[in-house]
Amino acid sequence: MILAPKYKLLIAASCLVLSGCQDNQDHRSDLQRSAGTWHKPAYGEALHITMSRVLRYQYNSYGCIQTSELTHQQANRQLEVKKVHSTERLRLIHKDQVYPIDYRQIAAIPTQCDDPISASKTVSPVIVFDYFWHTFNDYYAFFSIRNLDWQAQYDQYRPLVTESMTEQALFDVLSEMIAPLQDMHASISSPQQEYFSRKSVPLLNAVQQEMANLNYLGEEHDMYRIFEHYQSQLQSISQHYITPDSLTTIPENSHTATAIWGKTADNIGILVLNNMDSYSEAQTANESQQLLAAHKMMSRVMTDLGNTDAMLLDIRHNTGGDDAISLAIAGYFADKEVLAFNKQAINQTGRGIPVRQKLTLNPNAYTKPVYLLTSQLTVSAAEVFTMAMDQLDHVTKVGEETAGALSDALRFELPNGWQLSLSNEIYRNAQGDMFEHTGFTPDHHVPAFSQYDIEMQRFETYEFVFNKLNKDSRPTKTVADFEREISALQKQGDIATIAVNIVSQGQSIYSQGFTTNKRNLVNADTPFYLSSLNDILVGATIAHASIDGHFSLDESIDDVLPFALEYPVGHDHPVTLSKLLTHTSGIVDNPKVLNCAGHAAELVTSCVHSHKARENLLKAYLSAEGELYQTGNFSSHYGVTSEDASLYSQMGIELATFVLEQSSQEPISSLAQRYVFEPLKMQNTYWQPSSDSTTTRAQFVSTANDLSHLLIASMHQAIENDTPLPTYFWHTDNQKFYYRGNVAAPKAQFFADLYNQTGFILLTDSDPGSKKASAAYQKLEKLIFDMTMYMHHQIK
Repeated sequence: MILAPKYKLLIAASCLVLSGCQDNQDHRSDLQRSAGTWHKPAYGEALHITMSRVLRYQYNSYGCIQTSELTHQQANRQLEVKKVHSTERLRLIHKDQVYPIDYRQIAAIPTQCDDPISASKTVSPVIVFDYFWHTFNDYYAFFSIRNLDWQAQYDQYRPLVTESMTEQALFDVLSEMIAPLQDMHASISSPQQEYFSRKSVPLLNAVQQEMANLNYLGEEHDMYRIFEHYQSQLQSISQHYITPDSLTTIPENSHTATAIWGKTADNIGILVLNNMDSYSEAQTANESQQLLAAHKMMSRVMTDLGNTDAMLLDIRHNTGGDDAISLAIAGYFADKEVLAFNKQAINQTGRGIPVRQKLTLNPNAYTKPVYLLTSQLTVSAAEVFTMAMDQLDHVTKVGEETAGALSDALRFELPNGWQLSLSNEIYRNAQGDMFEHTGFTPDHHVPAFSQYDIEMQRFETYEFVFNKLNKDSRPTKTVADFEREISALQKQGDIATIAVNIVSQGQSIYSQGFTTNKRNLVNADTPFYLSSLNDILVGATIAHASIDGHFSLDESIDDVLPFALEYPVGHDHPVTLSKLLTHTSGIVDNPKVLNCAGHAAELVTSCVHSHKARENLLKAYLSAEGELYQTGNFSSHYGVTSEDASLYSQMGIELATFVLEQSSQEPISSLAQRYVFEPLKMQNTYWQPSSDSTTTRAQFVSTANDLSHLLIASMHQAIENDTPLPTYFWHTDNQKFYYRGNVAAPKAQFFADLYNQTGFILLTDSDPGSKKASAAYQKLEKLIFDMTMYMHHQIK
């Protein structure tokens, strides 16, 4: 039978259709072939993948939130499936990231995700609190290491949470709950604010103190701008050590650069890395592009610094970023293959999939001595970098212990839209050691940050390394040179009389006086009127009297006062001498009240001395019935709590003096004589009664040599007992302590450096009232500091 042509075409078409129906090829995407339910163990994350969409959930034992829903097309643009040997494992990589994420298959989504919480700004504070608490309870890995009973936190704070509480009140409760963790990866953030739990870190303390000062002055401020200002100052000092022709920054000409490098005049390389995430000049660069940019930069660094004799690798202020960049940079120093780290999430919900990372041998590695500079702000990926570098024999750690926060920050969305982060991963080095909370201990302990060093344009860590390498950068200076420069500054600032005493290793090594009046000879035993140093003498008297058991520093002073000290509502901490001595009592100087003089710097001093009886002034200022009483007399009025920062207060000092006199029924002059002047053999030191009939207050008189006895004794006590310097009313700045006076009076200064065991006394008879005089005083102080360090190293 012969078929007509049209039927042949029909049969052929039918065959093609049937053939298509029987196509055995799988046209699904890799993501569709992974359809099912997956979770990331110990991370509280689940994925539900279907042929058309990908649902992501975050969950804890309390509840679940669906955080995203992607169509198949959207998911394919963002995610890529990587092959794994096990059919029960799924490895996904975000296309803009470096490291993949591993999931395990589960039969179904967690039951709490069957009815997820609907995230909304109006969600009950109770639900937010419970979700927050359970997230930390389930996934935080370090409660025992950080010594926090999380159940006790629930019992303490849950009763404070109500349906009607404000957002700010809820935020404060959640912040207070995690504050004891002192973990920089434990945080809570809302659209308005962010809180990080942290240890006491000198640089961050300085930022917080400056914020408090600006609050008190009523000036606008931004925490990040203040931090960037410090970064800019620190960068300037690093660049000061580098020869201009070798200096490079990334980004170019940035004042807050990611990286700075160059050589010193003595051929020592300096490489400063301030983060581990921003190496590309493109603001929209993803993680992979940042990693590529870091490699390009390090190739330039090795070209520029490869022939140096040694390298300072400064990560003191490195705030972390990506582990991939940390390991990439560490690879340029790897003269052998080493295990960089093992990490695994371990918490109450179980164990995550282990991760292992190595450094491979780099045949072109930098193998000269490397000094890795760290601080308490070296955190996260910077600590991962430290862990890897610590495996290399030519690397020496210098500075302070690191922050002790290595885990990646696991982020969760809260039911009201806020965000939290926590630490759920345990990192271990090749030897199996863990450094969470403790941080990495340096091989050489050296203070890594001080505001005083910023003023002096130096870094203690850099100076330590240069001394160790016999590359001392200080110019040779003779005593004659020093004294000529003092005389020149004396004329420049119109300072008639100066006395100096320099101490090192517990003894005076230099003392001298200077005068522009040739008829009146001045030396280090010449008496000076020193009202600007009254504070530290009061503090020293209280310190020595308390050691003698005369009274306790930590008991409430209420019983001693003949009037009621009344704080505004909300202050629930008793006032103690200890708080007064450290300016954390909450009492501040209110210029709107203390307006007894026209010049701002003289307000409090003049007002204090205008009252014949100290008791009358204090009662008027601190008692609710007093004519000077206002809420502005207390730090809470300015949004500063006594826990946030210290605020200098002349009124606080007056109160401390009054409490001392009331407790002993003796005037401060006789107490100082018994507890300080006589035991320290300060034979030319005394309190001289005032000739002003309107006040009973005496004036403090002393000499540079006498005051050196107090300085040496204070430092000796701290060094021998391994305790903080009892520098009441002094400024504490890491291991440096100083006092420059806070009143309009002749300029005088105490300075002590516990790390170097050095210090100096500077006395003058003039108050720097002009910019020219003030500039001369600053140069004078730097000159004396530099000479102190020079003479100290000559003796060593």
